[in-house]
Amino acid sequence: MIANNTTPVPFEAYSGEGSYSFVSYAHADKAFVYECMDWLRKQGVDMWYDEGISPAGEWVEEIASAIKGSKLFVVFISPDAVESRYVRSEVGYALSLDKDILSIYLKETDLPAGLDLCLQPFQSIQTSDNDWRKKAKCAVLDILGETEERQTVSGISSKPITSVDIFEADLWPIWDAAGEAQRRRVLRRLETNKEQVIPVSPKEEVVPVAPKEKDSSRVKLNLPVRPPSDFAIARKSRKPSNTRIPVALEAKVEARSESEPSEPDAHQDILGSDYSWIPSGSLTVWVPYANEARLVEMQEGFWMGQHLITQEVYGSVMGLNPSHIDDGEGFFRENLPVNNVSWLDAVSFCKAMTNLGKRHDHLPKGYEYRLPSEVEWEYACRAGSATDYYFGDDPAELLRHAWFKENSKKHIHPVGLKQANPWGLYDLYGNIREWVGNSFVNTLLGDSEQDEFRISRGGGYMKSATECKSSSRSTNSLYHRFRNLGFRVVLAKVS
Repeated sequence: MIANNTTPVPFEAYSGEGSYSFVSYAHADKAFVYECMDWLRKQGVDMWYDEGISPAGEWVEEIASAIKGSKLFVVFISPDAVESRYVRSEVGYALSLDKDILSIYLKETDLPAGLDLCLQPFQSIQTSDNDWRKKAKCAVLDILGETEERQTVSGISSKPITSVDIFEADLWPIWDAAGEAQRRRVLRRLETNKEQVIPVSPKEEVVPVAPKEKDSSRVKLNLPVRPPSDFAIARKSRKPSNTRIPVALEAKVEARSESEPSEPDAHQDILGSDYSWIPSGSLTVWVPYANEARLVEMQEGFWMGQHLITQEVYGSVMGLNPSHIDDGEGFFRENLPVNNVSWLDAVSFCKAMTNLGKRHDHLPKGYEYRLPSEVEWEYACRAGSATDYYFGDDPAELLRHAWFKENSKKHIHPVGLKQANPWGLYDLYGNIREWVGNSFVNTLLGDSEQDEFRISRGGGYMKSATECKSSSRSTNSLYHRFRNLGFRVVLAKVS
């Protein structure tokens, strides 16, 4: 059903503190979607949708905050929704947060292969079924739990407003109620994002620290942080004097005890891609936010893809190739790393790979494919080294290990042509940069993402040698796509 632009919103988006659903849809479908939402709300379902964005609000920030706070993500599927980049981004963000997802199909729709794989584990409902409304109600309430009776805003009815006479006195209570609702949303968002700072002298820089209610003595690898070693403490003087970026000081590989079960040296996924076993160990990191060195222990190893995900592999899983095509000197495109992918694209690929492995019984029990965390990436890259590169400190040696500004001829190259690091990982310092999952801040301070920016690691084909070290990192919006940005994946135990 095509919606008229004048279709009135059925009710104000939910702004309370209880459980609610986030609703994603294409605006071309809004007439039918609004009718569905109105019916669900009368059954006791609280919902947030894009009516809840205040006129002065930032679209990305409001959407991300609402998805993050929701207990259930409901997406109305139609050909228009599949074509909508906003809907696709919202679905991708929900997947990255491991939200429960309910798909409601408005009409028969062919999903892209990757999206189909990502949504397969979740419940779906067809509006062509006679009892679809009942199914939708039961599915939503089962996840949200019993909802409390909603309170109206300032005594104003929550019934949809189809028209208002601007000369009637009733306009002003409605106007005031809408303004009050927006004010509450802004205040709640500010409260959620409020940062604490530590007292400093006039000459010192104000830096954020973890909120007191969070336990900053633990990291997100289910591992405690030990006091830094003497070696790490001795190297504190080597940290950049003005940096606000965490800096790795030391990487250590743990010696496997006789009681520790042996792990396979390699893994091959269902598509034939090879993975190297990354043994347990630790990474000492200087944390400028906390003004101290911390030791992150990885007591369990994991598998990491030996190569960047290629265009051939990405296309076979996701059903498309978003890459900037640059064949260079006649290289086969299937051997080139996939590029021009956003962080959300990378996360969706990992979800699709996990579901594909489960479908074909080709996934170790209790494991999943995902992006490596920033700590895991640097630990695997260093392979126990503490020098600028895993091969030492001489940038002249980089020519044998990476495609970068000096030898790339301004284009990407097939994966695996240069020398690998000691753990069999290729193209860490060049070709294209790599998206990672949890950042240093997430891991070291137990913090969650507060904005739309994510970290990429490694070098790139247009980067200088000094920008292609084990410590090299960049920041981009999770929505952005660039020709020099791709990813590799790890296979690790579900946390």
